[in-house]
Formats: sequence, C-alpha cells, structure tokens
Amino acid sequence: MIILNLKGGVGNQMFQYAFGRKLALQNEDVLKLEVEGLARANEVGDIYRAFALDAFAIDNTIATAEEVRKLKYPYGIVSKGLRWFRAKILKQTNNGYMPHALNQTGDLFLDGYWQSPRYFEDIRDTLLTEFQLRTPLSAAVSAYKEQMSNSNSVSIHVRRGDYTKNPQVKKEFGICEASYYQLAVAHMEQALSNPTFFIFSDDIDWVKEHISLPPSTVFVQDPTLRDVEELALMSMCKHNIIANSTFSWWGAWLNQHPDKIVVAPTPWFETARFDPDLISPTWTQFPKA
Repeated sequence: MIILNLKGGVGNQMFQYAFGRKLALQNEDVLKLEVEGLARANEVGDIYRAFALDAFAIDNTIATAEEVRKLKYPYGIVSKGLRWFRAKILKQTNNGYMPHALNQTGDLFLDGYWQSPRYFEDIRDTLLTEFQLRTPLSAAVSAYKEQMSNSNSVSIHVRRGDYTKNPQVKKEFGICEASYYQLAVAHMEQALSNPTFFIFSDDIDWVKEHISLPPSTVFVQDPTLRDVEELALMSMCKHNIIANSTFSWWGAWLNQHPDKIVVAPTPWFETARFDPDLISPTWTQFPKA
C-alpha cells in the first residue's frame, strides 16, 4: 500500500497525486490518500486548503487512521525521545527531482510536494484522463469553453492574494510583476494571429489597472466558478501565460493543443538554492520582475 500525505492547494495536491500514482502503477500497488494533514495545517496557522482531488475522475480512496499509523509508526514508541524506527516513510528533502524516489518499493508513506514532471511524464495519458472534472461542465464553463474554442485563446493567470499579503510567501516566491505580463502578451501578439486573452486572477481590479490588454480581452470572473473549473478552463485555452504558481502550471501542462505556446516566469522561487525543475524546455521564459 502507498499512502500519500496531501498538503497545500489544488496544484500542490495534483503534483503529489501524480507522483503517488506513478509509484502505484509502477509497483502494481494501491494508492490511498491521507487528508488529515490539510486540517492540521490550519491548526498550526498555515492557510487552510480543502481536499480538492475529489473534483477529478480519480480513485480518491481515503486512508484510514489505522492504515496511516501502521505505515508511519509500525513499531510504536521505543524511547522517551519519541523516536520512531523503521517507519516506512519516503520524505522529500528538497524541491528538485530526486530520481531515487522512483526506485522505492513496498509499503510507503509519501511526504513531500514532488514538484517535477520528470516523475510522471511517462504516465501523461493516464493523468490527462484522471484530471478531467468528475461532473458535467456547468453552463458557465461551457460558455467560456465555446469562446476559447472559437478564438486563438490565451490564458493569463495573475496570482496576487497570499503572494502579496503573506510576508513569508512573498519572500519565498516573489511576485510576477506587470512587466512580466506585458512581455508575455507582446510575445503572444507577435507569435499568434489575433489572440484573445482570457484573464484568471484573484485580483481582477489590479490586472485592469496595471496590465495593458486589447479590448477583446475576456475577464473570467463568474462567481459560480470553482477553482478546479478555472484550472480546467486554462487547460482548454490554446496557449498559456502562467504565474509562478502550481495552479496555472497544471493548466498549461494539461493543455493538449499540439502547437501550444506557454510562457512561464523565471526565477520560479526567490530564495531557492536549487532548480525546481518545473519548466519544460519547450516553454518560453521571461523575468517575473
């Protein structure tokens, strides 16, 4: 059995699932999800993120507390220092690609973010199927989808929110400034014929005030849309301009248009001492500030 310790938002959970799914398929094993960590994050003051993967067409089997205990603490407490021996935990030690992680077999508890497509590129077809929305498209999604299909559509994801309000997050990730988006828009306008930009953001007002966009731009801001539906809509666009956010990264990765152009920011992190290994060599990069 493989149990995946879920944490973070939609994009993070998708990375974790993709890695766990790869190991499960490779080892002909069962993958189960441990969701208690999402609630515990709220208890220690982190931003609470709800379980999001149940929106997708995956086998979202939840691990029981007893199954988690047996993997994390198979031999119980053995000293006053609460040291645990021979726990079957595979822990990520950095955000880069760890090739030895794919060599693990047997029962495992996975604890990490696993943010590298190199873990799961060879099961892309499986993930493209499983990361489809489980429920039929809503009227709002269908309407936007039709607009995207009938135009040379380019999604633009502008993430502000915690990237601007949380000092720790801002220090680690930095912000994609207006200059990045202007370079990306100019690149798309030069490469494409009559592109139509579809804006996804948690701060539409900021976008309207700071980024110069053509009159045909569509602001995706229907209040009935769920975050997973916005991600799905980004993947339906023919081209993508992403933020340094796993949310829009997945929108671009799930985009199945063969001639897609993807623009991504660099550096991804502000303070990283390693290559996050996220950006495909076929994607174009511009400085985020």
